[in-house]
Amino acid sequence: MAKVKATFFLPLRDNDGRDLRPEIRGAEVELYSAFVGFTRMGVVTGAYVMTDGTRSDDELMSYFLMLDEERIPELREVLTRFKGKTTQEAIYFELQYNTVIDFI
Repeated sequence: MAKVKATFFLPLRDNDGRDLRPEIRGAEVELYSAFVGFTRMGVVTGAYVMTDGTRSDDELMSYFLMLDEERIPELREVLTRFKGKTTQEAIYFELQYNTVIDFI
């Protein structure tokens, strides 16, 4: 099975300033239950252009996990559920194919 590395960022605060840590904890429970692990890389910052053209500066928790390629839709569902609990316009989601994984 082809392994894929998925990287994604979950915002710590919603567009209205609401703390999203409870929603993040829920997403982490789902990630662990479904994929038996993930790596939290820490807080990152970034800027995003909203659909109305305004700039949104965010603090986000950065993650990656390894999964079989056919399980990508399952991961997308977890992230879509998280997004549905927020007012976010988008969640950053990156896939890297043909990744070699080894635990030493």
